[in-house]
Amino acid sequence: MPESIGAESIGAETIGAETIGAETIGAETIGAETIAVLGAGIMGAGIARVFGRAGHEVRVFDVDAATATRAADSAGASAHDSVERAVDGATIVLEAAPERLELKRELIAQVEAANATAIIASNTSSIAPDALAAGMRDPSRLVIAHFFNPADAVPLVEVVPGPATPQATVDRMVALLTAAGKTVVPLAQQVEGFIANRLQAALYREAMHLVELGVASPEQVDATVTAGLGPRWALAGPFEIMDLGGLDVWTSVTDGVFPSLGDASAAPGMLRERVERGELGAKTGAGFLPRDADAATTFARRLSALIAARAAID
Repeated sequence: MPESIGAESIGAETIGAETIGAETIGAETIGAETIAVLGAGIMGAGIARVFGRAGHEVRVFDVDAATATRAADSAGASAHDSVERAVDGATIVLEAAPERLELKRELIAQVEAANATAIIASNTSSIAPDALAAGMRDPSRLVIAHFFNPADAVPLVEVVPGPATPQATVDRMVALLTAAGKTVVPLAQQVEGFIANRLQAALYREAMHLVELGVASPEQVDATVTAGLGPRWALAGPFEIMDLGGLDVWTSVTDGVFPSLGDASAAPGMLRERVERGELGAKTGAGFLPRDADAATTFARRLSALIAARAAID
């Protein structure tokens, strides 16, 4: 494998379950698993910590040995120098490679060759399970377990079955993640982008549409979300917000607003142009707005505090 399978770091620091007050029930409740995490970047390391703190035996592999060791040390796990050693005897394999289909397929094929029985859970954020399972010897072993960054701070995990995934596999992953303190949303079937990324994409499309129309600047759109929509959404989802506001009101709002919403079916020009110029956001120091080198770390710290506050008022 020619490149590190660890997801690119955004500079986020370790944010533990104890920081956000998440209740971890742990392995004693559901039985200890042997969990191999393949990919020790920011997501893989966070996932390893989730399961390590829940009392499971965790093994970590990354093609960069130092990256694997750092992640393993942070999780009370063991680092391994090959996929085969990491997955030998594992009952759950968590694939946390970068979001590239062929790389993930290659890794899954290595797992199948080395371990004939473990559930293979991919942390993909957007690739459909049937695409990942294409070419697998036994596609019923595959399920999506989509964590959110930072994985050991954000409570949500989406669990997405493929067409061949049995319900027992979904139930086992839900039980494992719930016992580890996660809020688990199992989807009834696969859909492009799952739930969270579809909702995000709808908002991002309209945000860029408003800027391209000249209605507002990126800073003004961000302020509208962080000072208005965001605090409400931290407490209630869209259906609860509609119920609280009145469905008659939202019928009028949607009738009036929906026809004028952006309907782009591909990445807007203002996004593509920045990518072509190498302005990739925090990782390059510039995106829609200038970003300093500590932007991602600062965001992760603030996010942890917000999640803690949210948990405290429930």
